[in-house]
Amino acid sequence: MNTQATSKWNIDIQHRRATLLDRLLLAAVALGLVAMVLLYVALLKTMNASGRVTAMVPFVVSWLVILIVWSFNRSWSKALAGARVDNNQLQAQARKLAETNQRLRRQTSQLQATADIAHAGSSILDPETLMTHLVNRIQEGFSQAGVYYVGLFLLNEAQRVAVLRAATGEAGQLLLEMGYKVALDETCTISRCITNRQARVAQDAGEGTLRFDALPMPHTRSEIALPLRSRGRLLGALSMTSTHEEAFGEADIAILQTMADQVAVAIDNAVLYSQTKATLEQLQAVQQRYVTQAWREFLATKPVVTTDYAQPGTKPGDERFLHEARRAAMVHKRTVATSSPPPGDDENGPAPQAALVVPLKLRGQVIGTVALHETDQQRPWTAEEIALAETVAEQVALTAENLRLMDETQRRVARQRTVGKITASVRETLDMETVLRTAVQEVRQALGLPEVRIRLATEGEHGLQDSDGL
Repeated sequence: MNTQATSKWNIDIQHRRATLLDRLLLAAVALGLVAMVLLYVALLKTMNASGRVTAMVPFVVSWLVILIVWSFNRSWSKALAGARVDNNQLQAQARKLAETNQRLRRQTSQLQATADIAHAGSSILDPETLMTHLVNRIQEGFSQAGVYYVGLFLLNEAQRVAVLRAATGEAGQLLLEMGYKVALDETCTISRCITNRQARVAQDAGEGTLRFDALPMPHTRSEIALPLRSRGRLLGALSMTSTHEEAFGEADIAILQTMADQVAVAIDNAVLYSQTKATLEQLQAVQQRYVTQAWREFLATKPVVTTDYAQPGTKPGDERFLHEARRAAMVHKRTVATSSPPPGDDENGPAPQAALVVPLKLRGQVIGTVALHETDQQRPWTAEEIALAETVAEQVALTAENLRLMDETQRRVARQRTVGKITASVRETLDMETVLRTAVQEVRQALGLPEVRIRLATEGEHGLQDSDGL
């Protein structure tokens, strides 16, 4: 029994006692008055006036005492009655205050969940991870409303079926493993919500309860489905079920719909980010293939450029050591700083040496290396030296790419100029034989070939039938 109930019980007991005492005292006053009247009548026959007064004084005093006590008790009873009324009002106000506090705690929890959802939408970029986090956070935030299951449904590409993508609890995991889907036939709360693009609430277990095929949901007493809308598009629906009857009131729907809109925007942003990331990765892969192919073709037409610089008097180092360092830098696509093992007792063994090899990278592809070689001693490469070498390598790679692009542009211009010259020469005459002869001569001169042939042919019934060629 709590303090309020104990206080009410004490006031009730005191009020009942005061009422009983009031009635007893009232009866005593009435009986005393009757007794005094009867006594006075009896004394009229036996005593004179002074004797009657003397005999009546004790009875009158006693009666007055009882009357005073009754009057005081009556005032006390009225005070207790007022206290009882005040206590009832205080208890009613306390209940209202408790209900208000409960409602405020519930709204605070809901708003906190909404804020967490907004934060998650900006920090979690993987759609699957985001959806799993959102449904779990929503269930935690609305646990005071008896929410024990939250399911997130997204429409398929055909916009005809809502597929369960994330859910909470053991039931949710079973539904995910089953690949649960909801047809948009308005036979359940979720389908009606998506079809009408409005929130739908089922407040008792007999109406609109979840129909999860062979998986029962016996604890459901209330259910709400909220549309997921983002940028004017309908993504799906958010389903919440509660063990409480009438768990979702009109005041809750506005907050829940705001939360659902934030969920939809967060999911839409995560999906767009994933799509953009995938497209960017594809573009990067295409660029890398283009760079690789372009440099392969460039090196096929140009001799491999190798530039070495050595200080005068420097002894040549071990080329195998430097070759291994270069190969490691190209394979791993990162800077390699290495030193040879310390020399042993063998004086004829290889001299100590060190190498710093930085790959020349363009869009993630290695097109060469820059190697620094210490040929006669071991050397620890400092962070400043490595940073300087990498900066120089980056500038060398960009410059080499610019020169390749310039060479490619020049070759294209020359090719276009040659094509234009040949086209102009061919168009100078309307005679077929002269056109073909001119084309052969121009192509042979442009490409430096000893012989060029043009053969005209048509596809006949049994193969190609050739006309005279030039």
